[in-house]
Amino acid sequence: MANVHEANFELTNALSLNRTRRKEGKKLHVMKWIYEKGIFHLLAGLMLGRAIVMVQFMPFALPFFAAVMIMQRQKAPHTFAGLTAGAAALGLLPALYTASILLVYYISFGLLRKYANNQFIAAGLAALVTGVVKTCYVWALRPLDWMEGFYILSEAAMTGILLLIFLQSFLVLTKGRRSAYTHEELVALSVLAASIALGLTGLMAGDLFVSHIAARYLVLAAALSAGALVGSTAGVVIGLIFCLASFAFIPEVALLAVTGLLGGLLKSGGRIGAVIGLMLATILTGLMMENALRLEFSLYESAIAALLLFITPAGWVRALARHIPGSEEYAEEQQHYAKSVRDVTAEKVEHFSVMFKKLSDSFSDVEPGAENAGAADEMIGCVTQQTCDQCFRKEFCWSEHFDRTYEWMTVLAERGEPESGWKSYCVKSEIMEKEFEQFHQDKAVNQLMQQHMKDGNRFVARQLSGLADVMSEFANELQRETQQNGEQEEKILEELQEYGVRADQIDIHCLESGRVDLDVLLPFQEKHGECDKLIAPMLSSILQETVIVHQKGDLPPPYYGTTATFRSAKAFQVTAGIAHAAYAGGLVSGDSYTATPIHEGKFAAAICDGMGNGQKAREESEETIGLLEEMLKAGIEEELAIKSVNSILTVKRTSDMYSTVDLAMIDLQNARARFLKVGAVPSYVKRGKQIQMIEAANLPLGFFHEMEMDILEHQLKSGDMLFMLSDGLIDGLRSIENPERWMRRQIAELVTTDPQEAADLLVESAVRAAGGSIDDDMTVVAVKIDHQVPKWAAIPLKRSVG
Repeated sequence: MANVHEANFELTNALSLNRTRRKEGKKLHVMKWIYEKGIFHLLAGLMLGRAIVMVQFMPFALPFFAAVMIMQRQKAPHTFAGLTAGAAALGLLPALYTASILLVYYISFGLLRKYANNQFIAAGLAALVTGVVKTCYVWALRPLDWMEGFYILSEAAMTGILLLIFLQSFLVLTKGRRSAYTHEELVALSVLAASIALGLTGLMAGDLFVSHIAARYLVLAAALSAGALVGSTAGVVIGLIFCLASFAFIPEVALLAVTGLLGGLLKSGGRIGAVIGLMLATILTGLMMENALRLEFSLYESAIAALLLFITPAGWVRALARHIPGSEEYAEEQQHYAKSVRDVTAEKVEHFSVMFKKLSDSFSDVEPGAENAGAADEMIGCVTQQTCDQCFRKEFCWSEHFDRTYEWMTVLAERGEPESGWKSYCVKSEIMEKEFEQFHQDKAVNQLMQQHMKDGNRFVARQLSGLADVMSEFANELQRETQQNGEQEEKILEELQEYGVRADQIDIHCLESGRVDLDVLLPFQEKHGECDKLIAPMLSSILQETVIVHQKGDLPPPYYGTTATFRSAKAFQVTAGIAHAAYAGGLVSGDSYTATPIHEGKFAAAICDGMGNGQKAREESEETIGLLEEMLKAGIEEELAIKSVNSILTVKRTSDMYSTVDLAMIDLQNARARFLKVGAVPSYVKRGKQIQMIEAANLPLGFFHEMEMDILEHQLKSGDMLFMLSDGLIDGLRSIENPERWMRRQIAELVTTDPQEAADLLVESAVRAAGGSIDDDMTVVAVKIDHQVPKWAAIPLKRSVG
């Protein structure tokens, strides 16, 4: 029932989220429609056409028109109309100047279309057009002097710079929905917004400045979407742009900057928090004014800006916030994107798994073709064609006595031996028997080939099935939802604080029983084992499970601190010791070995003995042990891994080079061991004074495609020691009558419990027993099994984490 309620809860949340996104999508669709139909370009043109800075400069019209020509040429007519109409609001001469400068640039752009799409060439062209047209405009009105020339150069430079900024802004507007805005792009967007709002300069609503309301609204929206850093930056940028239009706007710069800062700091309270920041900024900056009436009007202007923020669709604010790194909307969008990518990847991996499974089934279903019911008749027909067709008794045998001849021929074809009376009946009996014998030999060869094909199909089917299982498990891992453990992380931080241990951050990856995995960031460098002595015992008490330090390390400069990973402790732990001696005391041994943890709490110990000695045997054994280790780490089952290695070695073998493999897989949760021996000598388990031998008899890897393998299981206990040997230790004891018994005695007499020391003593004893000669490579892998006991006991809980 709990699962049903949980499924209903998840379904309700999903439907609610979809409804919310559909509503936001409709509002965003309206905004997108305004942009695509050119209404935005027309309205922005109206504002930019009437925007003036430093009393006489009109540097915004041409950069905006040039940016549209490069980025969205089909919207050029809307932009031209808007810019010209905006300039006409200032008078006839500004309208003529704006129209002429736009037309000149349009013609120049058409002539230099091949080069003008480059942003720097376009900026230079815009500056040149501005200089030429402005010179003609001023020359027609009044005499030119050096000061006018300086003003013309200044406006031309501003035009080129603004074009580069507007181009950056258009790139921002057309960015993908998952692309993040850089700081430069946000500043460029602020400049474009401020330039558009600058067109409202001089407009009044009673005693209120419309430009003040627009500027505060823009800063408030930026603070609510992106936070204090972007909000304060937008306030300063927008304020400075307005100061270019009128120095009377200088006090407004401080108000806008403080609004962006306070509104961003209070954005966790939503729109109400941002508005409170605006009102506080208005009061703080208004108290510095001597005119109390101006403070009252400023409060009215802020109230209208706040009202505009409240009626702004939430989808518009969220659409902007999705592109701002650090915002909740951006994090949510990235998580959604990561989940989508993960689901798609898992789906593809699952498709591959299904494909491999179907391929495995198809190979499993392929059986060697059974002999047809008419195989005997076909054989009789072929033989008689070569013998009876040229025989003078053909009519007698096949016409007069057909039934008897057919019956005898069928017996000869099926059994290979004729019935009595056959030789006296057939004048070509010896030739007939040789032909049938040849057919039977061919049949035996064909059956052998079919059997090999059948074995090969089964092997390929097992390999494909193993790959399918591994990929299916990988897909399941990908599809597991990343748990949101923020509440648990905060509670663990509080609990550690109660104990007096300060941690900067805790990242929980998994809290499942037996699979706890979390990272802790400490604001100090560990010098006295604090992670093992304090934090691991505390976490063990908090999580009600034995937790140990998996790995730890100091943060690299210039950072200061320690990061540690804590994981669930296994029931058992193993320590390994390895000793070896090369043939004739050489430096290169033909034996290879491994003793390493494998996935899912297992430990693998293996010895591979390449046939022969020296470098060639070493390369053969290293290749074998390397392939085996990688397959085991990839999650392939042990038996299939060894058979896959055998198949590879058999196919590529070009000489009499074979390898024996002795593999032990130990489960660290229950100490159950599986031994897979392929041509390997016995292994020994020492439990006190008792010695148990684990042996099997089969051929090494590389002899046959279909190999024999003995799989033995043994229950180990804490304190047991496992000894795995290469055949050099046993074969080198030629002077000893029973090497296995001698080895049992040597292991039983070992006093040390250190696996490395035990391995060294065994190799040394074997060399001494062989008279000091090493006739073959010797390798010993000793493994000690112990209970996993933390060094430090858990610290009793003060309160429950929940």
